[in-house]
Amino acid sequence: MLKIERSKLVAGTIICLSAANGLAMENPVLAQQNSTATSKIGGYQLPNLSRPNTSTQHAPDEFKPEKLTGIVELPNVPNYTGHAVFISGLRYPRDRSGVRIGMTIGVREDENEVLEWYKSALKTYRWQLLTSNPTDKYVSAAKDNNTFTVRISPSKQPGFRTLVVLSYKFGI
Repeated sequence: MLKIERSKLVAGTIICLSAANGLAMENPVLAQQNSTATSKIGGYQLPNLSRPNTSTQHAPDEFKPEKLTGIVELPNVPNYTGHAVFISGLRYPRDRSGVRIGMTIGVREDENEVLEWYKSALKTYRWQLLTSNPTDKYVSAAKDNNTFTVRISPSKQPGFRTLVVLSYKFGI
């Protein structure tokens, strides 16, 4: 009985692989992906799951970011009052769950001072603090279906003591 079950399993696998290979041959893009992401064993092509997919397909539009060139004003979030320098940033304008903006700034002040400043500023602007972890150096808040997160870490870049990553998500 066990031999019969194994032979059915092997036959089913061969049929599935043959069908997948046949579909791939009808579509040149799939054929190329199939040839780059598979390996031959005993005459059959099997998917190579250990190798990452190196496909050159592009991400859907919703994941395509726009590069920011400077600090963007975020609704109901004050700009840091210490010495802050824009390092990098991205905006995701087509995200289905709402527009997202992420920025990294470098500051001269100590990590704890920056974290406390943001906690106080968010309370002043009537954000509801959701999570705050002084050990992990972050704070998350919500207001009017929007969310805002601040992550703080020591800087390895000269001129800054602290790096601040700001993440803002506009609600729908």
